[in-house]
Amino acid sequence: MIIRKAALNDLELIYEMEKRIFNDSWTKEAIEDELKRKRHSLNLIAEVNGIIIGYFFAHLVEGEAHILNIAIDIPFQHQGRGNQFLDQILENYLQYADVYLEVKRSNFPAINLYLNFGFEEIDIRNEYYSDGEDAVIMVKKVKTHGLVSSKR
Repeated sequence: MIIRKAALNDLELIYEMEKRIFNDSWTKEAIEDELKRKRHSLNLIAEVNGIIIGYFFAHLVEGEAHILNIAIDIPFQHQGRGNQFLDQILENYLQYADVYLEVKRSNFPAINLYLNFGFEEIDIRNEYYSDGEDAVIMVKKVKTHGLVSSKR
């Protein structure tokens, strides 16, 4: 798997993938805005054999990262690709950040994935999603030892 920065010319592929994967998908304009955003953003693409199989959007501010969206296209799901993608992102891009995200309360596979990566459930946002479903707020804190943080 190759991970690279997402670019504006990835817009159509990301948008089509987003519509296939999510019932309450982002609009094309929202994805475009995210791709154009340069400050405090991390937008990545996962490729296998030259084929875009997934994408990732996050905002970064002062030692914190907030994952907005992570997805693996349907034909590539249930093969460990999401696990591999998230692992590489956490290791190579977010190793010095406290990482936050929201996930649908009913999305047990995603919740279990995040728990396996050391995320903890910290709160619930009631009726967070457009369909009225609650969100579980999760965080993965930077490893600290005593009073000394590993943040750089």
